[in-house]
Amino acid sequence: MKRKILAILLSLAMLGGIAGCGNTASTEPESGAGDASAESVETVETAAGDSAEAATEEGDTSSSDAKVADYPMLDNLDLDGTLQPGMYEGKKIVVACSGANYEKVFKIFASLFKEMTGGEVEVQSFPDQLFEKGQMGLSSNQFDIVCMPIAYIHSFAHARLLTDITEMLETVASPNYDVDDFLTGMYDTYSRYDGMQVAFPFKPDSMVFFYRKDLFEDPEQQAAFKEKYGRDLTVPETPEEMLEVAQFFTKSMNPDSPVEYGYSGVLSKGSSRFTWFNHLGYFGGKELNEDFTPGFTDGSGVEALQFMLDLVECAPEESITFDWDTGNTYFAQGNAAMMEQWPGLYMNCEADDSPTKGKIGYGLVPGGSPCLGGWAMSIAASSPEQEMAFKFCELVTSKDGEYIKAPIEMDPCRASNYERDIFLELGNPVYDALKANLAVASQLADTDVPYVSAQVGDIEEVAIQSALAGEITAEEAVAQIAEEMTNVIDSIKDDL
Repeated sequence: MKRKILAILLSLAMLGGIAGCGNTASTEPESGAGDASAESVETVETAAGDSAEAATEEGDTSSSDAKVADYPMLDNLDLDGTLQPGMYEGKKIVVACSGANYEKVFKIFASLFKEMTGGEVEVQSFPDQLFEKGQMGLSSNQFDIVCMPIAYIHSFAHARLLTDITEMLETVASPNYDVDDFLTGMYDTYSRYDGMQVAFPFKPDSMVFFYRKDLFEDPEQQAAFKEKYGRDLTVPETPEEMLEVAQFFTKSMNPDSPVEYGYSGVLSKGSSRFTWFNHLGYFGGKELNEDFTPGFTDGSGVEALQFMLDLVECAPEESITFDWDTGNTYFAQGNAAMMEQWPGLYMNCEADDSPTKGKIGYGLVPGGSPCLGGWAMSIAASSPEQEMAFKFCELVTSKDGEYIKAPIEMDPCRASNYERDIFLELGNPVYDALKANLAVASQLADTDVPYVSAQVGDIEEVAIQSALAGEITAEEAVAQIAEEMTNVIDSIKDDL
């Protein structure tokens, strides 16, 4: 069975785009993947060896010069004294991660860990094909730790490539690690899989509602809205209210609007499904049923997608081509009244030269069922340095460790950190909204099916893009997603 699972993972690995969860390292899912095949484990091992060689070439293994002394506000970086000088002298572990800020964060922790324990941590980054490189490295014993989107983590856990850390949480973790401190539901969603505990929550991600509070608080706009709709202009709580507000602030529909568009989004291929997921739960649907059948064929999927198509009528035509940077820049320049986006957008809005600095409000995605992303760290089952790998993961995801990540677009996973003075002093205006959205987020950014999450994401994107282009209706798009998704899942159902 393990041979078959590894072969399936390899044959599907070419699909491995990174979920777009609010970071500049995100890439669009790749298309054109082959069918699952029965390649031999020898083929898997050969490909994995090639990947390991490429990793050495691609991964920058140089260390940061960060020191414990750089963080005088933190008093428990040594994890209750369980990290001791020299305890891992002469030992080495390898961490596989994405590029950009992920690589930067891990190099900081590698430097700190080396200072505190003597142990070396090599960081290998893969900005592209993260799933493929992670799978190959795990199956060929090249990595001790991987940091991945949670759906990918679950695929690796299903293939039994990751360590069940249940026992080490009792015997190796420091007394104050406290898994109960993670945000409501996060530990269960990110870390538990099939009766195992396979991951440490690393980075939380949920869509957040961004809106021009200066427009919503403008007495002139409030009066005009009430005259038109017979109700007060308030931050929308439902998709229906959101659509009304979007139409009100769209100049082609309301010539008196102070902005061109009521809504803007990142709707290019690779990201458009997130807007559909944002409202699927409100209309009574979900991505998957427990038996891995589509959970949106009862009409809920069509309602959510039709709402999305109606909303896009209030957005700039070019929004269907917007990527992360373009879409965020467009909104931060003050061209639209509302946007749903991963929390990192706040950095564009609050930049010193931003026209919208101080004018943006942050809230719950209308309908109360936002799209959930997120990243986690896991230990390779094949790692010969299980304890050392555990302690490094514990450091990175500890209460104090989260402070080091926070200024680098890695928001806290721990509830207590949202209340700590040192975090409040960071002045992140999106924290309250992020907490509120994480508490109710239910639709995963990557549909959580072992082995084929990326392939299903590509199916969703192709159909939604066709609907956005006016080539097919919402009904046809949802039917297409359901049929193709079912076919792909059926092809590997014996292994689920």
